[in-house]
Amino acid sequence: MINLKILQKINRIDLLIIINLALIAGSLLLINFSNIDIEIQKYFFDFDKKSWLIDKDEPIKKFIFYQFPKVLFGIAIASCAAFSFLGFKNKSQFFSRNRHKFFLIFLGLSIIPLIAGNVKKFTNIYCPNQLEMYDGKYPYVKILESYKADFHQEKKGQCFPAGHAVTGFALLILFFAFEKKIHKILGLTSGLSLGWILGSYQTLKGAHFFGDTLIAMLLCFFLAALIAKIYYVFVIPVKVGMTK
Repeated sequence: MINLKILQKINRIDLLIIINLALIAGSLLLINFSNIDIEIQKYFFDFDKKSWLIDKDEPIKKFIFYQFPKVLFGIAIASCAAFSFLGFKNKSQFFSRNRHKFFLIFLGLSIIPLIAGNVKKFTNIYCPNQLEMYDGKYPYVKILESYKADFHQEKKGQCFPAGHAVTGFALLILFFAFEKKIHKILGLTSGLSLGWILGSYQTLKGAHFFGDTLIAMLLCFFLAALIAKIYYVFVIPVKVGMTK
């Protein structure tokens, strides 16, 4: 018998994947063929004092917006791993009933940062605070552009898409793991809010452009949707037949 509920969920995920890929393509074109990043970033840099709106070494903000979220993220991954283990071992009705939710969240929180957080190693784009226009030493090049032939790279850029914001955007997996509409909305809101808070902190201190965080968000949503689809297709059994 076909599990129509699961099949409908997979079909909705497919639609979201297609829409998200279109948004990624459109956003890349916007970033490359406009000056949106430069126009936004200029409000956060004092060209006279050569300083950013937020000091990257200010300890309190650094702890709240950079170090502490990573600690909480590690605790969240460990907790989901433990809860899913208890569920599959049938240690309690609560854990057993929600074991697939916990395991899907665990997979999302583990895989999304691993992939999205490492894409920047291959794009070769520098951070704003590394650029000549912001008192750095590297030229500004957009994602679909190439560096000039006479530019000698000592070290490749690793700033596109944003990496730290992925810590928050990885929570978008909650949207696909939860069943009730209110819970899905809360999961979506949590992931978007935390991702943009962490991404904005990086932008205000010159570590990323707006577009870096935008693409990080879309990439994380795409990965969350893809992980969820694979999970519902291959982990949760869907039997082929006729519904009676």
